[in-house]
Amino acid sequence: MNSPIPLGILYAGLAGTVLALIVATAQQKWSCKVFFLLALRLAIGWHFMFEGFHKIHSTYTGPTETNRPFTSEPYFKVAPGPLGEKMRKNFGDPNVVIGNPVKAPKDIKPEAFDKLSAAEQAAECPPSVAQKFDALAEQAPAAVQAMKDDSAKQLAAADAEEKKAIKAADDQEAEAMKTAQTPLEQKFVVAKAEEARTEAKKKAADKRKAAQALGSQYADGTALVTAAKATYARWVYGVEGRDCKVKGISGDVSLSAPDRLKHLDWLRQEVKAAEARQREGLGNGYGMDVKRVSEWRTDLVIAESDLARDASSFVSELQQVLNGGKAVEEPVVLTEGQKLDKFTMWFLVVVGAFLMAGLFTRLSCVMAAGFLVMTYLAFPPFPWYPVAPNTEGNPLFINKNAIECLALLSLACMPTGRWMGIDALIYRCIFGKETEVTAPTKPATT
Repeated sequence: MNSPIPLGILYAGLAGTVLALIVATAQQKWSCKVFFLLALRLAIGWHFMFEGFHKIHSTYTGPTETNRPFTSEPYFKVAPGPLGEKMRKNFGDPNVVIGNPVKAPKDIKPEAFDKLSAAEQAAECPPSVAQKFDALAEQAPAAVQAMKDDSAKQLAAADAEEKKAIKAADDQEAEAMKTAQTPLEQKFVVAKAEEARTEAKKKAADKRKAAQALGSQYADGTALVTAAKATYARWVYGVEGRDCKVKGISGDVSLSAPDRLKHLDWLRQEVKAAEARQREGLGNGYGMDVKRVSEWRTDLVIAESDLARDASSFVSELQQVLNGGKAVEEPVVLTEGQKLDKFTMWFLVVVGAFLMAGLFTRLSCVMAAGFLVMTYLAFPPFPWYPVAPNTEGNPLFINKNAIECLALLSLACMPTGRWMGIDALIYRCIFGKETEVTAPTKPATT
């Protein structure tokens, strides 16, 4: 169990809850109706409150090997229900990212684009991305100078490593010559030492070449910004690819932006074709066509999100180069979905605590039921929809959310707050009497 509350306090609270339930039932003349309705209210309140506590605890603990901070994004990412599409947009619409930064502004074939100069390629970089690179133009000269300084350090290191390796080869040769007895052995020692010296010189030459290329790669900051724009544009126009994951293919696949957009178009066509087959009545219940529709929908949503994330990561990598190897700190702006997650965590705690304490009991029941209705509509257990993640059993139209919602609405119709809780104290202070559940005795007739 991973609870944010110490077990001692948890057990004490549970014992106190049970004791309060027994006392409230005794006050209502040991009515079975009172006992089970109050037990149902307490059970649902306990469920809501500790579900909220767990989500809050996971968020404050942060990502670890054994903890994943709460987020509803993966759940809503594949939610097919009426609220699924709306909830997904609260976490950022991937098609907004794909629309401008990933799609090429002009229709230029990859072969023709590859023949353009770096400046011409940079001019065709999508405007939204080019603006981010231009914003780092002041930091670019320092980044170029850092590359040149690094180049000088690498050249010095290459010289030092070469001298060290040659000296080690000379020392080994001298040591081996002391034990060599025949001319053949001496010749072998000399040849081995010469081979070591040659290898050391070759490695040093390769390192010098790489260091010199690093130092002379960009003349100034303007050239670095131009190179960043051209690099991104080559991916957008299909000249170069980037490694990515594609379902059904093991390992990474190098694909350009047009390749991935074509893949999305193909997935959309498959979704439409599968939906058309389903509408024609070829798939019923949990049949093959229904399953195929859900799989294609899920694949499309995941592919869109992956492309949007990869495009943003590519831009961040190039920005980091322009910023001298330091990640660009952008203001953290919570999406509507992230704000909703925070609200959801505390909503569960507060509503659950109100149900446990019997405060605003009827209103709390209705609010909790409304939350479950929204959850139900996001991922309804309809036979033409995929089963929600981590679903137990085989729900058909009715799942646990629907049952718990009906139970809450039933509790909202009963005065359980007046039987036990703060509502009962308020009622007694105002009206000066307790709420009875037994029917009043009829007056005697004469």
